[in-house]
Amino acid sequence: MAGRFSVTSARGFADLERQYREFYAAIAVRRELGGGAVVHEVRPEAGEGRITVYELLEGVTLTLYDVMFHDELVLDFDLAGEYFELEYCADGLMLLEEAGAGASVFGAGQLSISRSRASAGRLTRPAGQRYRGVSVTAERSATTAFFGSVGAGAWQESVEGMPVDERDAHYLGRQAPPELAAAFGDLFLCTLPVRFRALYFEAKVMEILARIVSRDDVPREPAQLPLAEYEIERIRTVPALLMENLHEQHTGESLARALRMNPKRLSHGFKQLYGDTIFSHHRNECLRRASLLLVETDLSVAAIALRVGYSSPSNFCYAFKKRFGRTPRQYRVGRGRTAARGADAA
Repeated sequence: MAGRFSVTSARGFADLERQYREFYAAIAVRRELGGGAVVHEVRPEAGEGRITVYELLEGVTLTLYDVMFHDELVLDFDLAGEYFELEYCADGLMLLEEAGAGASVFGAGQLSISRSRASAGRLTRPAGQRYRGVSVTAERSATTAFFGSVGAGAWQESVEGMPVDERDAHYLGRQAPPELAAAFGDLFLCTLPVRFRALYFEAKVMEILARIVSRDDVPREPAQLPLAEYEIERIRTVPALLMENLHEQHTGESLARALRMNPKRLSHGFKQLYGDTIFSHHRNECLRRASLLLVETDLSVAAIALRVGYSSPSNFCYAFKKRFGRTPRQYRVGRGRTAARGADAA
């Protein structure tokens, strides 16, 4: 499922919020939690996980992501200069591309700080990659209330006063220092009753902004060497290339030669994009394809093993059980019973 979506602030911030609601509706089921909080449960056909949204003081929105999609999901964005956002990745990764700043693999422990100018680009969430993150969004003028007696001028002096290239680097993502990472992590750990969480989150957002404007906690160094755009494009062809040639004996070196890339750049770049090594990711994709064939076809286990690149059915059965906790036959029978129960209920 997943797919490609787009949002723009051309018609104002309220309309942008409407577009996000439509985006969530396309991939998830909405449920009111009360206290100004809403959870969007990802539809099983799209993936798994949830997106939880809290409305804070002055229309500031706090969003907690814990999601994984079966297929690649792309979100194109076109946002005006009055748009403000902080995004922190607690775990996982996504690809961030922006017309003016460039491209980056935004990964675990990194913080992105939006700029006070228009931005256009895309976010790509790779298939099968879980992402846990925090986003704080608002119209720029709405953030004034979160600076208290210090005043929003502190943000202008500290963050907006950076040189342009440094500012762009912070937008694409820099590693957050431990104290700042811990403050973001606390947002996931809140166990207060729902109606009191907004108050707690508002205090935490104030703490985060205070740490950023102090410059003691502004992220300094990149988490990893950024990938060039052409490298990203080539690396993203690897899963399909391996699937199209299942019975060829590929190595990291042979793939690097085929893609005209440095083997280390290919290996490290693939891990950045997909959160796994090339061949571990490939094995998991083959077994996922096998799980679909077991449920959707009457092919024998041996035939399915061959279709997903295993010349030995016994090796396939061993790998399948290790991945899913059941043999292929047990998986087929169990899924068949589940489908039958669903049909009876309908």
